[in-house]
Amino acid sequence: MGREAIHTEGESMQVMRVAILGFGTVGQSVARILVSGKGGLQLTRVFNRNVERKQVGWVPNTVDWTENIDEVFTSDVDVVVELIGGLDPAGPWIQRALMEGKSVVTANKQVIANDGGRLSELAAVKGVCLNFEAAVAGVVPIISSIRNGLAADNLHRIRGVLNGTCNFLLTKMSASDASFDEVLAEAQDRGFAEADPSADLDGVDAQAKLSILSAVGLRRPINPHEIACRSIRGVGRLDFEAAGLLGCGIRQVSTVELTEEGDAVRAEVGPAMVNLRSRVAQVSGNENVVVVDGISCGEVTLIGQGAGGGPTAVAIVSDLLAIAAGDGAPNLFPSVRSSYQVGTMGRRLHYIRVPEPQSAARILSDLGVEATRTLKGQGGQVQFVTDGCTTEAVESALKLDATTRGNRAENYVVLPIID
Repeated sequence: MGREAIHTEGESMQVMRVAILGFGTVGQSVARILVSGKGGLQLTRVFNRNVERKQVGWVPNTVDWTENIDEVFTSDVDVVVELIGGLDPAGPWIQRALMEGKSVVTANKQVIANDGGRLSELAAVKGVCLNFEAAVAGVVPIISSIRNGLAADNLHRIRGVLNGTCNFLLTKMSASDASFDEVLAEAQDRGFAEADPSADLDGVDAQAKLSILSAVGLRRPINPHEIACRSIRGVGRLDFEAAGLLGCGIRQVSTVELTEEGDAVRAEVGPAMVNLRSRVAQVSGNENVVVVDGISCGEVTLIGQGAGGGPTAVAIVSDLLAIAAGDGAPNLFPSVRSSYQVGTMGRRLHYIRVPEPQSAARILSDLGVEATRTLKGQGGQVQFVTDGCTTEAVESALKLDATTRGNRAENYVVLPIID
């Protein structure tokens, strides 16, 4: 790519020109790092709709502001930082940037999960880079760790907390008497949650991230929409109290692992009770954790902030610095185009909360298992732990009971128990 030489005190250095698409919380955080003087990087363009309302005085007047995307692609920028999110128009714009011979750095997990393999191949053909560290776990350098530190091993499982918003909500609720809505409002005020947090709460965000980790880490590309996904909505005070009695914490856990034959994967995203001794249970606030299991390396754990403009911006600018140093990521996706089959987890213990004792008896009967421990909740609710069974069987039994008794589905809570 072409670079502009600038001269300072008799010395010259090559500068990589950067354009930012989207000037929201993350875009502004990226811009602040760039204008602070990171070596070799120069912010030259900012794109945003209704751009006049986004302009700020702390950005140098040498930066061009535009709401015309064509001006970005026809300019002399070397790298486009895509931060608008969503599949469209972000996906086509990433493709266009690559076609124009411009490298791309993105935090867009949906585009990478759904089209990362093809776009990475396009980048390789065009001799440019597509870097996406920030798309997976905020500031946690899991992509570069897999690429550089763990490349010699055969990984067979990746598990962790991949959504800082959900982790903030669940750990805050476990430590206080605040309601779900109160904690969610605080997360939004602090920039940890979007105005519409559905993608976070319902697991769609983590679902896409897990799909990327399956392709890059396990070398098994999978369709993100085939990953079993459950919402954290409905988890409440009684469940946190039960978790404490069982020596567990409650987290939104994402897991992908190879089957014994290695020809498919098992994957899921959803709230779970996690043994407090587990590294997955030991993250709090907006932190993420990724635990990688390899044949030779054993268990490797990475922890860091997973939500907020600052942590995400650090991952983005780190990708920019890697490209400027000539160390941009190669195509990390397997060459195979077809997706691998996605299965569900096997039998395990489950915590269940139901609205009445009759429901508990019926559900256990339908499952053909016994309760290993039973607790009495408020208002006649019953909490119990099952013998080993599948989550799918539990959810089917709960749905049948709710329909038969005329109860609302949100009055039932099921959490697999994970060591």
